[in-house]
Amino acid sequence: MRVALVVHHARPTGGQDRYALELARHLAARCEMTLVAIRVIGDLPRGVRLLAVRAPDRPLLLTAPLFRRAASALLRHEHFDVVHTIGGALPGASVVTAQFCHATWAAVAPRASLNRRLVTRQAIADERAAYRHPALRAVVAVSRTTAADVALHYGPLRAPVTVIPNGVDLDVFRPKGAPRPARDPAVVLFVGAYERKGLETAIEALALMRTRARLRAVGAGPRRRYERLAELLGVADRVALEPPRPDIAAVFAEADAFVFPTRYDPFGMVVGEALACGVPVVTSAAAGAADLITPDEHGYVVPDAHDTRAFADALDAVLADRERMSAAAPSAVRDLSWDAIARRTLDVYRAAS
Repeated sequence: MRVALVVHHARPTGGQDRYALELARHLAARCEMTLVAIRVIGDLPRGVRLLAVRAPDRPLLLTAPLFRRAASALLRHEHFDVVHTIGGALPGASVVTAQFCHATWAAVAPRASLNRRLVTRQAIADERAAYRHPALRAVVAVSRTTAADVALHYGPLRAPVTVIPNGVDLDVFRPKGAPRPARDPAVVLFVGAYERKGLETAIEALALMRTRARLRAVGAGPRRRYERLAELLGVADRVALEPPRPDIAAVFAEADAFVFPTRYDPFGMVVGEALACGVPVVTSAAAGAADLITPDEHGYVVPDAHDTRAFADALDAVLADRERMSAAAPSAVRDLSWDAIARRTLDVYRAAS
């Protein structure tokens, strides 16, 4: 089977970019895999061919249409059994993975700049074209929530929808030793873009917790804004803001609980990675990866991403029973290796070809 995976970029960071790279790597032994992309950052996986698309990275308003035109021209010269893309990157693909739903994001996003609003409007139009194109044969959604969002905004769909979560590299993300009681003070970890992933809620929850704890926030955003909030709430000495780092598995190894009050996340790979490392998770229902969590076993799911009291209470409950929940957490993702995700995706290809 000849498969073209069409994406703007494939790289080991981010969500959909990492999905593309891992999927190509794990499918290469099962089918003839070609990545159609502007570039692959890092090593091109063994057995994967690259068709380089000549399109700019910036500005985003130009990237999408120029990429679509150039990728379509490349594909016209070759035959593929399956053309697989992410979202609206290439309307006309036979398989589309919903890694994001821009129509949902537009409804929940904070006030954005004019450029950002134009980019979102363009992305919504591209997604609509992809999900309504007559060539579409299958849709993969990374969570039940994302499947429902796509159906709500772009349905009725022309093709069946299969929910296949994002994978976890279980060789990298795994428990380090036997579960142990929480530290004193406990370490609560936050990872992600400060604003969209809800750092404000995490800091406010820290101030309300009964358990002695400190918050370690690894990510990007307006640092001074969150430093001022921590100062105002009297927890500045218990909040550490750190830049993104590549060795995030080592950071999970030093955490007692993971907090993820995201405002919108079709999946949220860090949730699966935390669980794989044996770190119980408290997340909002706005994270698609909340599907992985059995409450009071792997952590808790808070219905409202802004409910600081509920996050504080859930974190206190996790830390009070940290050893038991830590031992249970990896079971939530034991079937989510990237190899397993590739096999499930290949089944979709076979049905769509």
